[in-house]
Amino acid sequence: MPAGRSRWVLCGFLLAGTAINYLDRQTLSLMAPMMRDELGLDNERLGLLFSLFYYSYMLAQFAVGGFMDRANLRWAYGGAVLLWSLVGLSTSLATGFASLAAFRILLGITESPNWPGALKIVSRALPEKERPMGNGIFTSGQSLGALIAPMVVLTVAGAAGWRAGFAVVGALGVVWFAAWLVFTRRPEFASVWKGAAPEGGRSMGYREVLSSPKFPTVLVVTATVNPILYFNVNWLPAYFHQQRGMAAASSEMKWTLTLIYLALDLGYLAFGFACLRAPRRTVAGIATALVSLAAAVPWAASQTELAVLLALSNFGLGMWISMYLTLTQEVSKSAVSTAMGLAGGAGSLAGAVLMWIVGIVTQRTGSFDGPFLAIAAAIALAWIAVMRASRRGGS
Repeated sequence: MPAGRSRWVLCGFLLAGTAINYLDRQTLSLMAPMMRDELGLDNERLGLLFSLFYYSYMLAQFAVGGFMDRANLRWAYGGAVLLWSLVGLSTSLATGFASLAAFRILLGITESPNWPGALKIVSRALPEKERPMGNGIFTSGQSLGALIAPMVVLTVAGAAGWRAGFAVVGALGVVWFAAWLVFTRRPEFASVWKGAAPEGGRSMGYREVLSSPKFPTVLVVTATVNPILYFNVNWLPAYFHQQRGMAAASSEMKWTLTLIYLALDLGYLAFGFACLRAPRRTVAGIATALVSLAAAVPWAASQTELAVLLALSNFGLGMWISMYLTLTQEVSKSAVSTAMGLAGGAGSLAGAVLMWIVGIVTQRTGSFDGPFLAIAAAIALAWIAVMRASRRGGS
């Protein structure tokens, strides 16, 4: 196990890789208002594109978990970052809906190793008591990506067009990969890259996960929490533009999204600190109350109220996602990537279906009120599942 600061620097690389992951996937939602006329994108087509990403992401995650439990993670994880970055860069060449759909499918496939791989690396590199903090650090990469995306992508696109936005974000992953190869060649990381696979082979790994009494709780949480995150990442720019009248590349939209995703980022880290001082049941209750504030968004009278409500809701969501990852690590000590792949695939399936539904509903009703109300109902289901599991397990 790596000693001293090196294991936290490794978590920093995972944070950066996850940030690039979310930069690549969020670029479309940010660029959509600029691409609508040129590529013929309405809300239904945009919702379908979001869904195609999550369908391919879901199918790939079901398979990639077992592979990551056995692979040399230095090359498997690093190579995945390079591949999805090249796909993101190539999206700048899209000429219509069909080519854009193909790039989104490829992006979903190549991005699928991020969570199973990062979670496995954390479980090998950090002792158990430090894993919630390690999870919070690398997980904060997704909101860091969402946090800097409005500034980076919209600024580049505003100056040089939407194609430049895809190209610049994709190039970041190539730079990350070069730095990753240099840092991770240290001998102290050997045990991280070549840890033991689940005993009994691949089939036993899947069987161990599926038979775990903790796995049903993880499935409920991922099927409710992940779609909330996907909605915030994919649909908030469209909501602000269509229903709140914010211009696509305006400073108002940039700063509003930045505040929201900063809160999400802080929520990831807050879970690790909170669990050192309070029972998980208490942390889950606080996080649930915060996420539920999304139900009040349709009645926000000003842009300030809107930003505050969404920031608080996303802070709670960040806590929930870190908790979900920690729950997944507890399903199986040896088959962490397999558990993450199955759970992530289930969450992506739920997210894919719901992202398309959001596109259809908002296109036909002209309103995002329904999805915001659904967030409060979904997080209540996740809370009930965790409460029932904690009573059975006494945690």
